[in-house]
Amino acid sequence: APPFFVRPDAFADIQVTAKAYVVYDIVGGQVIAAHNEQKELPLASLTKIMTAYTSKLISEEGGRATITISPSYKNLDFGLQAQQSWKLSELLKYMLVFSSNDAADIIADTFGGKEVFVARMNALAVEKGMQLFFTSPSGLDTGSIAGGKGSAVTVARLLALVRQTYPELFDATTHTRVTVRTQERALSGIPNTNQSINQFFGAVASKTGFTDNAGGNLAIIVDPTLGRPVCIVVLGSTREDRFTDVYTLYQALRKSY
Repeated sequence: APPFFVRPDAFADIQVTAKAYVVYDIVGGQVIAAHNEQKELPLASLTKIMTAYTSKLISEEGGRATITISPSYKNLDFGLQAQQSWKLSELLKYMLVFSSNDAADIIADTFGGKEVFVARMNALAVEKGMQLFFTSPSGLDTGSIAGGKGSAVTVARLLALVRQTYPELFDATTHTRVTVRTQERALSGIPNTNQSINQFFGAVASKTGFTDNAGGNLAIIVDPTLGRPVCIVVLGSTREDRFTDVYTLYQALRKSY
């Protein structure tokens, strides 16, 4: 791809809470602006990007396209019920929009069980040359052990890869509320964990993450100039400041053209 010319001075005085961030030109594979972009940090629910990718690949290899929730699951996230049946595509939509830990666990259990599924996630990271490591399909931490670990620039590359491979996967994450459908009924008004998504003109993907260990994480892809999508990732912010951090970087990006 030809170089992506921006004014670097647009990012000169950036002030954010995040421990690390990156503004990444997907087409050119170039870092536009960054801070600690190679630093390995806990990913929290950004892990679910790899969970979605892994489940889609397994399904295409002959795995199930329909998932029935086991009766063993209790006290599930809003709208989920034992013995409920879902198309994988709808359950992934629910998982990514609502950042449902239960949905991630159900998907992993369906495709070989959590241990087997997480091993496949890690194998895919190695296959794609990405320094990522996972211990959980949801990204939940176990004590001091992170559910997922990686750098801001690697998360940007992962999100770009997954959206390029399955462009429909993140469409729902660009809306503040969505409707998802089980095999039995529709669930309306499912809230996006990124309620600020409407602030980003040209948004095509979004994923939030938060744990006490990770702090606030957020990754989005925007395409403010047609055909030149850019990924913005912040890691290690706060629950509230992750949204303002990304918006600050987004505003600087728009000024830099």
